[in-house]
Amino acid sequence: MTRHRLILPVLGAAVLGLAALSWAREPAATPRYRVSTKEAPRHQIASGKGSATLLLNASTGATAASMTLLELGKGATVPEHVHETSAELLYIEDGAAEMTVDGQKVKVEKGDAVYIPAGAKHSAQVVSEAPMRAVQVYAGPGPEQRFTQGPRVDKKDGN
Repeated sequence: MTRHRLILPVLGAAVLGLAALSWAREPAATPRYRVSTKEAPRHQIASGKGSATLLLNASTGATAASMTLLELGKGATVPEHVHETSAELLYIEDGAAEMTVDGQKVKVEKGDAVYIPAGAKHSAQVVSEAPMRAVQVYAGPGPEQRFTQGPRVDKKDGN
């Protein structure tokens, strides 16, 4: 019993201290539970051969993950790179690409899901005649912000 009497006040003080710290931080963006591709910012990527539509990220209140719609034209390449602290998940909606993940070559096509662990070197090249379209999720958001370096692209046909 003595042991519990000592631990509970210490835990209570720790919880209050953490709560005080979180209240002192800048407020997070109010979560948006729905983001339309019609209103999401779209940026040119892949040397003009593609676009990235930033759907969910810190600016929409998503703090645990981000979601982007990637569209890459025939022959578009994504040079080898690494996301040190973020895992990347892809769902290929259309088209096909040859990817290298941690030295392993893999062909991905419509209907495939791809997992790229944090810290894994990876690259891609579109090999289909049709553009490749993929939903991209970063578990541990942040890498998607590099897409904002490209110019904004006007929306076409409501997409």
